[in-house]
Amino acid sequence: ITKAKFHFLVHIPAYIRRFGPALLFSTERFESFNHVFRLAAIYSNRQAPSRDTCNAFAMQDIVKHIVTGGFWVDPKTK
Repeated sequence: ITKAKFHFLVHIPAYIRRFGPALLFSTERFESFNHVFRLAAIYSNRQAPSRDTCNAFAMQDIVKHIVTGGFWVDPKTK
């Protein structure tokens, strides 16, 4: 079990003045990603929503890989 360390909160104001916004402590981008999960769950059959959501994200990742020029090496044809 890990114990949360809150001493860093004492230093955050100085870090913000020195380095700018505390981006690593921001949660907005993760909370907005909940919308993406909800949209993926809409097309679920409600029997296995986790599987359906994972399949949707896997397909999106495959498409992104191909569109950005990625490829897979076939070990048989090297």
